[in-house]
Amino acid sequence: MGIRLIVEVLTSAPEALTHREKLLLVVLAEDANDDTRTTWNSVERPEVLRGAKVSRSQLYAVIKSLITKGALTKLNAGQKNGTAKYRISEFAVPQRPGIPDTEPPSQRPENRDTDRPQRPEIPDTDANVQSPENADTEPSQCQEIRDVSVPESGTPTPLYPSSTTPSASKPEEPASDRHAYGIPDSARPLVDSLTAAGVVVRWPFKGDQWFPLLALIEKSGVPALVDFAVKAAASARTPVQSAKYFLDGWSELPPLPPPGAQRPTLRAVSGGYQPWTNPADVSVYENGF
Repeated sequence: MGIRLIVEVLTSAPEALTHREKLLLVVLAEDANDDTRTTWNSVERPEVLRGAKVSRSQLYAVIKSLITKGALTKLNAGQKNGTAKYRISEFAVPQRPGIPDTEPPSQRPENRDTDRPQRPEIPDTDANVQSPENADTEPSQCQEIRDVSVPESGTPTPLYPSSTTPSASKPEEPASDRHAYGIPDSARPLVDSLTAAGVVVRWPFKGDQWFPLLALIEKSGVPALVDFAVKAAASARTPVQSAKYFLDGWSELPPLPPPGAQRPTLRAVSGGYQPWTNPADVSVYENGF
């Protein structure tokens, strides 16, 4: 692992490198030897592709660009029994041992500390607010002023009330909301009517999945939907488990009549209703009736 090479690439790589080229060079430096500056393993390893955030085709395009810019050298191509080897070029490191650090340290013997407030001959003039002659006048801590955070009972109020603290407990939800079980109020008449009619099914609707069902209730009305569901459940080959079983049939039901529509008046038949009887003359069947 080339820790020194990683630092060198981060601090001294050519300015002409792009972010992707520099990132790949850092990944290759992590796999290279510090002394030989040569990579150990294959550059096609998943760790390299993931670390450099490139695909296999992008990898060789970036390597070619690094070679062109002089930041990388290809030593040998990959073969059947070996991987391709690359060598990271040497960069001009600003802090090499041969170049001394010219920044004068502030604590050298010849650079005395001139901070005046801390010299022995200069007393500290910072007012000591905690000295005996300077009493603490913070109003909240005076004995004659009671701390309002502590009630008269003597039990202080917790700084961070827990979930069991009465003052931090959430207000109790109304009973209607607790027992809705996620069913909208507009759908409750249909659900309750079907359950009362003996059609007990699941209602696997969540969120906006209720919208089509609410539209069907508004379109055809609860009685029509209940009547259809009872008949469909009775004629089903297997027990109906979910309310989704009725959706296709409910969508084909007619809409509710407009307000004010009345049932048409039936015409009365003279003589009243007469049940069907077989004709006395059987010759009427000779013509195919």
